[in-house]
Amino acid sequence: MKRRYWLFGSLILLCAVSANAQKVAVGFDRAADFSKFKTYSWTTGVPAKSPQIHQMIVTAIEQKLNANGWTRVNDGGDVLVSYHAAVVNTYDSETVARPGTWGANSGSVEQAWLVVKGSLIVEMKSGATQGEVWRAAATDTLSNEPKDVSKDLDKASKKIKKVVDKMFKGFPPSKK
Repeated sequence: MKRRYWLFGSLILLCAVSANAQKVAVGFDRAADFSKFKTYSWTTGVPAKSPQIHQMIVTAIEQKLNANGWTRVNDGGDVLVSYHAAVVNTYDSETVARPGTWGANSGSVEQAWLVVKGSLIVEMKSGATQGEVWRAAATDTLSNEPKDVSKDLDKASKKIKKVVDKMFKGFPPSKK
């Protein structure tokens, strides 16, 4: 009898861990006035290797931006949007504002971070200054082990929509 309870409890715990596997972190420039941003353009990132997955990610992001009244333009957007899809462990680096500071006068440092297998990073930079104004990173989002293409694409579509919803919850950030 005790064994059944232990097995049942373990099963519930396993389901709870699986349900919360996607981790999302969002950061933004607190000095940026997002109400002034009305247009966006795509810029180079690290696209998904699958054209179908790439299109799913782009569509999900654009739906969120369009829902907030932003309009896509081919060049010269108020914000430059890119995404980085990674399916291996690697390091990425970029010149960023010093932690705890943002803006043109804050100085910058070269920073490197581990991009975990299955990561999706969405970043936005000011079209005027090229400074980063918003970034969201999610782990356990993408996979590189397809088995049944049609089922995997459906599963990937649901995962991408779910994680982009999490990333854009509370977007655009309000100035406080």
